[in-house]
Amino acid sequence: MRKKVLAGVMAALMAASLAACGSSSGTSQSTSQSSGASSSTATAASTQTAEAAAPSTSSSGSNIVLRWSEVNGDDYGATVGAKEFVKQINDLSGGQITVQLYENGTLGDEKTSMQGIQMGTLDIFRGNASSLSNYGAPTISLTGLPYMFKDMDQFNEMATSNLGQELLDSVDKDDCGYIALGWMVEGPRSLFLTKDAYDKLGKPSEFTLDMMKGLKIRVPETDLMVNTMKALGASATPIAYSELYTSLQSGVVDGAENGVTSYLSNSYNEVAPYFIPDAHTFGCGVILMNKDKWNSLTEEQQGWMKQAADAASKACYEYNQKQEQDAFDSFKDKGVTEIEVSDLDKWQNACQSVYDSYPSDQQEMIKKLQSGDYN
Repeated sequence: MRKKVLAGVMAALMAASLAACGSSSGTSQSTSQSSGASSSTATAASTQTAEAAAPSTSSSGSNIVLRWSEVNGDDYGATVGAKEFVKQINDLSGGQITVQLYENGTLGDEKTSMQGIQMGTLDIFRGNASSLSNYGAPTISLTGLPYMFKDMDQFNEMATSNLGQELLDSVDKDDCGYIALGWMVEGPRSLFLTKDAYDKLGKPSEFTLDMMKGLKIRVPETDLMVNTMKALGASATPIAYSELYTSLQSGVVDGAENGVTSYLSNSYNEVAPYFIPDAHTFGCGVILMNKDKWNSLTEEQQGWMKQAADAASKACYEYNQKQEQDAFDSFKDKGVTEIEVSDLDKWQNACQSVYDSYPSDQQEMIKKLQSGDYN
């Protein structure tokens, strides 16, 4: 009798255990599918469908899952680079490391993502170099100084040089919670204005520095961009990127500044159809990773990550080269009027105050960047 009772108890325990396992598996799958539905703007790739709150390591401890946040959409150069990273790290690691890419600010805007990397709630983010001075990495942000590079080719030359690596390494040395894996070379950032602002200026056929006075120009929430617009005479207005379209549409700002590809891909031409190619700074994207997460990887895994970052950088650069020219060629069809700057030398001179504001220990790096000799 006791044997029969014991057998019955053991059978019940085994059934409960199997039910629990089945329930756990089912919950995980359901959560993943639910997250995919709520994050419809995230890239629909097999490596990106796990829940947003997924742990960095699987329950088996062998597979590493990392989350990458991107504020732009599918046809943006940095997103193209990120997708290449996703592919390369999967191939290089044999599936040991998986990166989930979330686009269109699904996991938060730039500020939220930058803070998330530092706190460890996010693994990877393509940040802007000029923003890094606000987060404890001032040296690499010097690449965003106004009129430092003449074109995208020159910036890429710097990014792939010894000096470019030195700047990436400086982020680790600053010990601010980030590791910089590589560059995301973007084109120059220029101004664009709403129709109301253009009309108030007298509908000019060319643009001059004195026209900047008093214009409310949206800038990223960084000291460098605020100081650059102030030096040019504008009223710098920091606004979250996600709010820019409506801010232009409602007249909260007279204009903004960004790369031409981002300008079109985000449809800012619909509410600000006057583009002024002053190229005051370059989009210096940097692939950032949480430092503690990086240190948890083996040396071999870190090597794979750097290889994937190199491939991402190349893909982004090549894509942006073509896209930039295509963007300018499409202005007529997009209803954009390009207004050339007639006194660019005055713009450059006006920004000298921005250079002079940096401490003496950073002036040496500024001179290296200005020299054009990057090795």
